[in-house]
Amino acid sequence: MKSLINIEFLTKKQITNLVDLANNFKLSDGTFVQESIYPDKTVGALFFEPSTRTKLSFEIAALNLGARFIDFDCSQSSLKKGESIKDTIETISLMGVDTLIIRSKEELFEDLINDLPNINFINAGQGILSHPSQALTDYMTMNEFSKSPDNLDILVVGDLDHSRVANSFLELLKITGSKRIRLSGIPELCSKYMDHQQFEYFDNLSEAISNVDLILALRIQNERLENTLSINHKDYVKSYQITLDNLQLAKKDFLLFHPGPVNWGIELEKDVEFLSNTKIKNQVANGVAMRMAILSSIFSE
Repeated sequence: MKSLINIEFLTKKQITNLVDLANNFKLSDGTFVQESIYPDKTVGALFFEPSTRTKLSFEIAALNLGARFIDFDCSQSSLKKGESIKDTIETISLMGVDTLIIRSKEELFEDLINDLPNINFINAGQGILSHPSQALTDYMTMNEFSKSPDNLDILVVGDLDHSRVANSFLELLKITGSKRIRLSGIPELCSKYMDHQQFEYFDNLSEAISNVDLILALRIQNERLENTLSINHKDYVKSYQITLDNLQLAKKDFLLFHPGPVNWGIELEKDVEFLSNTKIKNQVANGVAMRMAILSSIFSE
């Protein structure tokens, strides 16, 4: 694997291999392998949008593998003087950075790969389009807590139209063979999926959550909304918040995921944080191991 751009470019075998490799990097006490396996590799991170979990986990992953990590501050660079992103990236590569992790607001990677074929690229979140490393992390977590991760009744609820996490997660489920996938959220935030042939959309959360095995909750992407929502905050919480009460409709051993950041009291009732079914912290930890696997696969290409 030379680069990681979109989930759709991976096979099921590649996905399961990444999960297996990630599990090998995760130790029984919850820590991670730390070995100087790739001391000759230098990783650069260019984040044009904010990040906590993705950026830090890639940095920790690179350092755990013995690679050098360069956190490029876009706000203090010549990008502010009018230099193009392509020229900036080419300049960085000439200084010895061989793998670039990029988070951007718009689609960049197709042109970058064509113009700069000697650089390895990792998509760390591309606008509303894709977030492949998060989807892989979530699939790793599914495998950790389910003996049949490809045979689950799955619900994705929240702002689907603006969620790169949802796009990549649903694409991964298609590749791995999941068939029973439900979606829920207010119609104006789910317009791309309401009539989708592969998924079943519910505007009623209680109906959607009934007898599901896995719930992936998503926040409203307020920073991407162009218009004010037709529903107010109070009514949204009443209709679409995951609560202790509506979780009783799910299967007894359900799993609750959220990619973070969580807006407690909006998409999730605060009390659900403490359920044993809630695996949000496991997702965070698995993010380090999975990103170690991604980097290792690229380094060893």
